Amino acid sequence: PVGALNPKRAAFFAERYESWEDDQVPKFHYGTHYSTASFVLAWLLRIEPFTTYFLNLQGGKFDHADRTFSSISRAWRNSQRDTSDIKELIPEFYYLPEMFVNFNNYNLGVMDDGTVVSDVELPPWAKTSEEFVRINRL
Repeated sequence: PVGALNPKRAAFFAERYESWEDDQVPKFHYGTHYSTASFVLAWLLRIEPFTTYFLNLQGGKFDHADRTFSSISRAWRNSQRDTSDIKELIPEFYYLPEMFVNFNNYNLGVMDDGTVVSDVELPPWAKTSEEFVRINRL
């Protein structure tokens, strides 16, 4: 599971489970499920109809740019370090290159460091979203 991608992360979740002492709330490893409709919409927010669904869920606005899926490396880093980030990849990562490109030029905001969020930043070995998907399928 995504909570056990490395030993330190697995130990954190195991310790939380083992040390949990609350009569009202049962023991748990993760505070949320690793696959939810909102997670799927966050991955797919650049393509319709998912953009509209995402906006409906978010009260008509895109999320803060720093929380928006904007970089493969950042998403990977967060899944390794952030104990609140347990999102699993969705099947579209392996067949839908359009999910990584902001073809509709949505204003997805500007991160605190000044980076404009638009297309998903791909790894250096992938020159296009099509190449990224093709290589991931190998």
